[in-house]
Amino acid sequence: MLTFTFAGDEAGDVSFSFDKGASRLFVVAVVATQTPDDLRARLADVRRVAHLSPTFDFHFNSLASARLRQQVFSALRAADFEAWAIVVDKTTLPDAFRLMAGIDLYLYFVSELILQIPAEQCQNATLILDEYGSPKQVRTELRRVMRVRHINHGFRHIFVRRSHSESLIQVADLVAGAILRSEVKKDGSSLEYIKAKIQKIVDFGDKNLPR
Repeated sequence: MLTFTFAGDEAGDVSFSFDKGASRLFVVAVVATQTPDDLRARLADVRRVAHLSPTFDFHFNSLASARLRQQVFSALRAADFEAWAIVVDKTTLPDAFRLMAGIDLYLYFVSELILQIPAEQCQNATLILDEYGSPKQVRTELRRVMRVRHINHGFRHIFVRRSHSESLIQVADLVAGAILRSEVKKDGSSLEYIKAKIQKIVDFGDKNLPR
């Protein structure tokens, strides 16, 4: 039986320094597929057709060309994956969240998003996250957060990699970026391509209390 490979990334930032340009919203997205190599191949095909370097690192914010953005999201629309996301309005969070270090805040919302994914899909699956600090620190802290929150995640493997070396992370970045753009700029043109892939988007604000 095929198991799932999950990959996660974020858009926005975890800072509360709004007077210095911190984003009001923070988005974490996780994508899942049972055919990870096929999904990686989708981005490889876009790189080839668009005459990009084979190592080109897709980030939503770097897709300045509307044509390239359309190519990328058209490819994702035809790909086999699912996605979950959490949108955090930091201005509405209880003060307790402001006491967290950046990595703790990030991993709290990663764990909150994992709670939204059906347990059977996580069972014996692989989770790949973008670097947010050292790989060892991210893995250790994520396991600690999930242990403290009594989250039985079921993942067999948890890896932390740089996005330029893992196209699945880049897909998660593109999903998170499309959601953030839809929320902030009210431009859902990219999100529309992948709307059918998204299983759930959680709006996290003051109505949600820490577990």
